[in-house]
Amino acid sequence: GIVEVNFFTNSVVVLDEMLKASNVELVDFHKKLGGRMVQSVIAGETSAVDASIEAANNAKQIVGENNVKVAVTISNPHPEVIKLLNLICDN
Repeated sequence: GIVEVNFFTNSVVVLDEMLKASNVELVDFHKKLGGRMVQSVIAGETSAVDASIEAANNAKQIVGENNVKVAVTISNPHPEVIKLLNLICDN
């Protein structure tokens, strides 16, 4: 699953809600623009990732509707997507 959130502090709040919602693992937490935009990548069983993504969407009530930009599950990602995520995570 991938979540993009405005502002570092909001992203920590959203990530906390996601990790509490189900048994998922944080794969990457990548800051851009000095923490103005943060992407989190989580992994786990599809049902667990779905529950975490739902928690991220519910966290909009805490951090503001416009601050959670993207929250999606990518079920069984193509190997090229995994390579792309590895490239992003390494930079």
